[in-house]
Amino acid sequence: MSAVRRVVMIAVLALAVLPAPAEAGRRPFIWVFDTEIVPKGDVELEQWLWVKGRSPGVPQQPSRYWVWWGPVFGLTQRLELAVPFQVSATRDRTQLDSFDADFRLRLNPRGDDSPWQPLVRLVWHQAIHTSQPSRVDANLVQSYQFDGGLRLVLDLGAQVGVPAFRGREGPVQLLGTYAAGASYPLSEDGELRASLEAFGEIPLQNLQAGQHHFVGADLAWTFGRSWVTLGVLVGLTPLFPETPRFMPRLIWAVVL
Repeated sequence: MSAVRRVVMIAVLALAVLPAPAEAGRRPFIWVFDTEIVPKGDVELEQWLWVKGRSPGVPQQPSRYWVWWGPVFGLTQRLELAVPFQVSATRDRTQLDSFDADFRLRLNPRGDDSPWQPLVRLVWHQAIHTSQPSRVDANLVQSYQFDGGLRLVLDLGAQVGVPAFRGREGPVQLLGTYAAGASYPLSEDGELRASLEAFGEIPLQNLQAGQHHFVGADLAWTFGRSWVTLGVLVGLTPLFPETPRFMPRLIWAVVL
């Protein structure tokens, strides 16, 4: 066997055993939904750990903790489906909070490298052990990627809670949401990114009550077929006392 042939064979074997590059539907924010999705045929295992601290305007409510866990399926090059459940806890008790069917439709297929990328998100949220009604969520997400690596994302949404879905009486609850973020790479390969984001909730029946507004910072790292994002949102409690002071969240995911 010639030396050239041996070198070619060694290179082929080396490429075969190297880990595949990450193809996860990763995002650099803890609250803003991005427009990246999981590739067709892949399954991503994703988990969120997060906390909602106390609110000065509602001192009787304790801090709450959540675990969001579920697989994310790449159904097509435009559509992914997440089917998570959430467990919530306070100092006194832990309970199954909800489960979701979360569809995310990217209007341009994966592989399209246009700077503008739109995505539509539609969710059925089935409440279980919680006082909140089951609901339908919808989001319109738009991202823009600059050549230098800066990424901007805008996420506008609405939540429609219907007590009748659980056999209860009461009016339909309408909640508007907004989120916006800016992310910039800290490494040449873009695997390490720092981000700033804002998030808010506005009850549409009463614009003067129950508003929550946050700003925060995140750090995201992609490695192999995994990614992790850690950040904290700080509530604008001096302006909106019902907003919790802090909401940290850790998200990690791995492509199976």
